[in-house]
Amino acid sequence: ISATLRVMGDVELDLAAALGAEAEASFQVLSIYLPNKDRHGTEFDASPWIKEAGELLFRIGGGATVMPPQEGVTADEFGAPMWERTVVVYSYVTDALVGELPALRAFLHRYGRTTNQREVGVSLAGAGESLFFRIKTFD
Repeated sequence: ISATLRVMGDVELDLAAALGAEAEASFQVLSIYLPNKDRHGTEFDASPWIKEAGELLFRIGGGATVMPPQEGVTADEFGAPMWERTVVVYSYVTDALVGELPALRAFLHRYGRTTNQREVGVSLAGAGESLFFRIKTFD
């Protein structure tokens, strides 16, 4: 996507040139949500999963950011609220996403299956849209 923007009415601004950046800009962010509890509320060490997600998203976007754990609430297996600490790992998407889709799917399903998740969340946001996907059945 081009980084040329309209600002203050009819003024066009080439933000990439103004910043001294590459001409092409990424506009979609892929995020993986990694909680530290399974569907029963049992805590586990999510750090190996966080590292693997970061390396996977590095291949997809050329870099990745790991957010500090945040308190979150989701439903347990009975639909009751369950508090957990969730880490979000994200990257801006490049064309490498297409080639990495099989690895991304394999990671998400293995995480869900191995850590006994009720569901695994992944989102894609940008260009005026925000999509959140819930994976509930694991390969």
